[in-house]
Amino acid sequence: MRLILKGHTANQGPHDISPIDKFVQGFRGRLSQHRRLTNGQLIQELDLTAYESYFQQQWCAIAADAGGCHVAAQKVEDILSIVGSLIKGHDRPSIVARLKQKYPTATESACQSSVDLTVRLLLMLKVGVVRHQANPSRCLNWENGSLRDFVHERFNKPPVLDCHNVRLPKSFDAWGLNIIGGLELEFTDNLADHLLLVEDDTTVMIFHHASFLERQENTLYPNGLVDETLQTLALLFPQSEFGPSIRRDTAKRAWFKKLCLTSSPYAVVDSRVAMCGNLGAEKRQIERFTFWRDRLIILKQVYDDAAPRTLRQWWFDRRNGERWFTFWVAVLVLLITITLGLVQCVEGALQVYKAYYPTAN
Repeated sequence: MRLILKGHTANQGPHDISPIDKFVQGFRGRLSQHRRLTNGQLIQELDLTAYESYFQQQWCAIAADAGGCHVAAQKVEDILSIVGSLIKGHDRPSIVARLKQKYPTATESACQSSVDLTVRLLLMLKVGVVRHQANPSRCLNWENGSLRDFVHERFNKPPVLDCHNVRLPKSFDAWGLNIIGGLELEFTDNLADHLLLVEDDTTVMIFHHASFLERQENTLYPNGLVDETLQTLALLFPQSEFGPSIRRDTAKRAWFKKLCLTSSPYAVVDSRVAMCGNLGAEKRQIERFTFWRDRLIILKQVYDDAAPRTLRQWWFDRRNGERWFTFWVAVLVLLITITLGLVQCVEGALQVYKAYYPTAN
């Protein structure tokens, strides 16, 4: 079973909408055309191409796997029916029981997978384990209670780390984390993994679906989570540094383009991740972050503890101006010393040569 996301099928008229639009409008409705995005642009500028890619991947991995025998819901309308139950606050067992009644031939596992697929498409949270999925340990397990309660419990944990003396300067951005901090950046489709350090604290995960977040309105997320997530993207990818520009590409824009190609070679990276505006000094205060504060503190600590190991890192690392100046003065003195030493060696060699082979008068 394959879901067509773009173009028209033989039975699809020119005025029919795609399954993606049908799904999004089914539980979000049509947004006001006068609504402004985070960076001030109109809602018409929103591009859900990255979400379409995610939708297709999840559908193929769960609904289309083995001809759809592992799910009870086979159509977008079936998924929308489950979405309605989730929004009304029905718990998981009651939704599964309703699916069994609606699809008598479906197995318990197929009904459970249908619920997992719906949650993944609705909230971009990897709930449930998919067959052949990498890193199943980072999947969330929702068994009881309403989805709203589960999500609120997952994200509404109060910060526990001390935030005194934690500053988030302008140099603390995605480029700085990679070039200065030595961290690898990997884009993720799982909101729960946002700003998470993995691979022995050498890689940071970044949720890149800014367009999906901009599309949220009256969702099951806790109040403030969507806005704060967009603010963290503006912190790491300030639009003035990484966003599109009519002028020539800067080093950071070129680096960002390369990151989009190498971080997720099999997925579409949402370009709006670098179009979430800019954060002024007041909005960069760590106290203004609640949901992601602890992860930002840990990330900042790793960034501060990173010591330059290459000449490139030494050149760009301006966190300690005195250390940077001292290092490059020492390098300059060393180069001058080596140059003078080479000149003296050449001069001495010429003198010895002249002593053995004097110039004839």
